[in-house]
Amino acid sequence: MNGQGKIRSSHLERLAVIYLRQSTLVQVRENTESTMRQYGLADEAVRLGWARSNVAVIDADLGASGRFGADREGFRQVVAKVCLGEAGAIFGLEVSRLARSSADFARLLELARLTDTLLIDGDGIYDLADINDRLLLGLKGQMSEAELHILACRMHGAKKAAAARGELRFPLPVGYVYDDEGLCVLDPDAQVQAAIADVFAAFKAGGSAYAVVSAFVGRPFPLRAFGGTWAGQLRWGRLTHARALGVLNNPCYAGTYVYGRYITRRRVGPDGTVHTGIQLRPRAEWPVVIHDHHDGYITWDDYEDNQARLEANCTHDGARPPREGLALCQGIMLCGSCGRPMTTRYHRGGRAAYECSASRADQQATETCRSIAADTVNNGHRAAAGRTHPAADRSRPGRRQRGRRPAHPRPSRR
Repeated sequence: MNGQGKIRSSHLERLAVIYLRQSTLVQVRENTESTMRQYGLADEAVRLGWARSNVAVIDADLGASGRFGADREGFRQVVAKVCLGEAGAIFGLEVSRLARSSADFARLLELARLTDTLLIDGDGIYDLADINDRLLLGLKGQMSEAELHILACRMHGAKKAAAARGELRFPLPVGYVYDDEGLCVLDPDAQVQAAIADVFAAFKAGGSAYAVVSAFVGRPFPLRAFGGTWAGQLRWGRLTHARALGVLNNPCYAGTYVYGRYITRRRVGPDGTVHTGIQLRPRAEWPVVIHDHHDGYITWDDYEDNQARLEANCTHDGARPPREGLALCQGIMLCGSCGRPMTTRYHRGGRAAYECSASRADQQATETCRSIAADTVNNGHRAAAGRTHPAADRSRPGRRQRGRRPAHPRPSRR
């Protein structure tokens, strides 16, 4: 290996950190040779002079992408050992693949320079105190990030082209399977078809997803498992409200092929961490929509009618019509602490309460977010509605004047 003279006793006295990373779990499962080569770097560290007890293997990032260092536990461990001065060298098959982000890679190089930590891969040994090594690794890091961008563009371009023809395959919802020719067809199981058909029938009769769930009380509902131990198997369980909405909102049941219903959004938290989430696109922005792509349980017109009914049932946005129940202010109550709409919840015995549950579900609740009994707010609302003008109150017959004693003595409490 080139540059063995850069290894000094001060490096050998510290840890030789073996960092393992593969981008996806599929690579970990199928590309076993790469995993074995990365574990074999521990023997290379011993050959270069490190004691076996001073070799630390960090493999927490097997199956984690190197795009964001903050999302990788193993990368954070490596950075921590470098900052604490515990690492004498960091080993990897390709040092430039320690991070696919130039910002994370440059930060690691700067920390390694300050703590006199070597970086070692199959091409050689890099001392960050040497300007030539820094320039070379910086160039390799930028090439690695550009390589990731080029590969992503190629893959996404191929996916979009296949989706435009309606040939891109993805996990189908329950009620559909792929036949031997790769075409989307109805599940041949008659019980599965009957369960899906009954969902739409129950929604047509009841008009809400809650009515669908009520119709399936005591009746199992199918689920096609993807991945894991039960991959490809049909499981039966309880129909939940979320699953009922998933069936009613999925255009696949209308015989329509859709690609791009969801889009990935990233946001940066106050501490600098990057959070990735999935957001539903408006129907007008779906990039690929192919009607009559396969047999459907309902028509496209039925699907649009169902969507209109579901939107009318939702009181979270837009108009908030009065609903049934004892809470008079449902739909118009706002939390005085976080400002978000409060929901109505009925407890045992029919007692209603206004709760700031949406903020708690999103982990945005403040310390002063509270639950308020509906009777407390309702009574105040009734009192405000029944209060009259003070002038009219003074003209009310029989009104007791301030400071006067009542005309009749108070009854004894004994």
